[in-house]
Amino acid sequence: RKRSAVDKNDSNYADQMHRLKSLGVHDPICVLLRNLLDCVNGDFCGNEAYKTFADVKLDLEMMIDVPLRFLRNCDAGQSCQIERGDILFGREECIKQLNDAYKRSCSGEFNGVLIRGEAGVGKSKLSTIIEQIARDSNGCFFRGKFDQNHEIKPLSVIGHVFNNICNMIAVDIFSFEDEIKLAKSLESALGSRAWVLAQIVPSLSKLMPLQQLSCVSLQSVDLAESVRYLLSTLLSTITKHFGKPIFIVFDDVQWADAASLQMFTSLLYTKKNVFFAFCCRDGDTSIQAEDPFQVWLQSISVFSLQQIHVTNLDYEGVNNLISHDLCVSPRLTRPLSKIIFNKSLGNPFFVWRLLESLKKNEMIYFSRRESRFAWDIDKISDLEISDDVLSLLIMEMKKLPSDIQMGLKVFSCIGASVNEAVIEILSSHLAINLGSILDDATRKCYMDKVAGTKKYRFVHDRVQQAAYEMIPEEDRRLYHMNFGLSICSHVLNGENDDLFFTSVNQMNQGGPEILADPSQKPVIARLNLNAGAKCIELSDYASAIRYFTNGVAFLGPNHWNDQYDLSIELYDSAADAACNLSDLVLAEDFAKTIIHRAKWTEHKLNAFYVMSKTLRKKSLLRESIHYVLSVLNELGEDTTPIGEETQLIDRIRSIMNSIASFPDETILSFKMAERKQFICCM
Repeated sequence: RKRSAVDKNDSNYADQMHRLKSLGVHDPICVLLRNLLDCVNGDFCGNEAYKTFADVKLDLEMMIDVPLRFLRNCDAGQSCQIERGDILFGREECIKQLNDAYKRSCSGEFNGVLIRGEAGVGKSKLSTIIEQIARDSNGCFFRGKFDQNHEIKPLSVIGHVFNNICNMIAVDIFSFEDEIKLAKSLESALGSRAWVLAQIVPSLSKLMPLQQLSCVSLQSVDLAESVRYLLSTLLSTITKHFGKPIFIVFDDVQWADAASLQMFTSLLYTKKNVFFAFCCRDGDTSIQAEDPFQVWLQSISVFSLQQIHVTNLDYEGVNNLISHDLCVSPRLTRPLSKIIFNKSLGNPFFVWRLLESLKKNEMIYFSRRESRFAWDIDKISDLEISDDVLSLLIMEMKKLPSDIQMGLKVFSCIGASVNEAVIEILSSHLAINLGSILDDATRKCYMDKVAGTKKYRFVHDRVQQAAYEMIPEEDRRLYHMNFGLSICSHVLNGENDDLFFTSVNQMNQGGPEILADPSQKPVIARLNLNAGAKCIELSDYASAIRYFTNGVAFLGPNHWNDQYDLSIELYDSAADAACNLSDLVLAEDFAKTIIHRAKWTEHKLNAFYVMSKTLRKKSLLRESIHYVLSVLNELGEDTTPIGEETQLIDRIRSIMNSIASFPDETILSFKMAERKQFICCM
């Protein structure tokens, strides 16, 4: 005759469990024994009774392999939070590909990897595997992450990574002799342009002297090309002297600026002792086919980058993830995992947010009797859950206290991360304690504190996006403008470039139409001019043209009369930057506008020069020559001795050959021309 199932409330049963615990037996072992005893009751056993010895073996193995999760005594106070684990489930093939790519890179077959996948699949998580490979190889690991809002100064992500590399090298140099050798090699390799690189990588000064090199003229130098060459040379020189392999991960490169993407291409030529990983999102409709990122993706096909495609987890992967995060046997989490898998389609980030949401709504809860997490499977089955993680996040955020909602909205306008200086400025501006709100948002798993810094960041770009979408569309530009003006008032002395670029970017996102005071428009236009000039100092012409164009947008409707000098500066700078980027249509538009609008010939000189360069870049040499001759005539220069076109070309070649024969000392001894019209004519 079948016995009745074990009654968990039976006093004898409770007494036996209590005696086991008093002997020091861990809660999970007690539960395992209970479920073993219960399985003898056949059809009358409980839902958690073991069905096979394979299940018993699996639970015992998990207690041995991961004791901190599956062999710990728990109580409600200790286990009120779902603990997100570091183990990557369902990624065995990706991990194998990473290890294989590194081994093959050691033989020169690969430069690194390109990790691709949709949002939330765990691309960034794979960087932890690269970090582990670096440790196992006695290497050094560095990471940089790009932000969709570009709320940083140009090339700052790459500069941050190389700053850390220089700092690490400065600490790890083995002897004074090694230090001298490296310094001499860097001086020899970088030459007199090293100080230009130091504008992006200030810590370079820890490896070599720079003060003696700061007087070099930069006229007639392609700064962008020069910086790309110098940074690649710096990396090559360091790897020759530094015995350890260097691993560099750049995350969210789909948001990288054009200058950084070009820099990546140059860096990929460094093959010895460097392993690169680029993480990028697939399937983002905001990235157009002609976007610089897409162009870059097509261009790097010549390099040996192994592509790793990260996809959603299958059902088993989701079940293992949920089991690990809830610290509950995978055989028990299967019914819950099935529901969550069907809703999330196996997207790991969606899975995690669903677990958090179910816990906040008390459908997943800590059971004192079971000493573990439990759930109401019937309620969860009947619950209408959004199929979109963004909608789920917005729904959960709307349940937060109003001050945390406000804080998340503010931070989402600034970018993926926010630093202490911005927090203090906006706290004063809004008359609220944003620092305290950040701590609350961190405890609720919306923000993270960046270790070793005074920065906070969103735990995922989808969280930032959800917070931003909570702001009514008609209010977003006003938020940006007000925050930009507030930050700008603290950086007008120009001492903090990061804050300066943040303030200008915020005001640009606000746009000129949102300004209530028209007198502020030329001020912001001037700030954009200054920002563009700083970008050119950093060889980032793509960002520069964006700032110059924004500056033009902030000029008033009658700006050629009311802000004439500022208009000339902005249009001149924009024409130059566009020409350097080979955006010849835009360069011609700006140059022609200056020629048409400028009041004095002196103000047209640079536009004339840009027009001649655009013709030359179009390979229209004859048209360029005719244009130059017409400009020289307009400037009052006598061009009659020049002769026929063939004679002119012969004379130009003759002059070029003569200059090429001059030693460097002779050229450097020439007096620099100062008169603008003379320089233009030359």
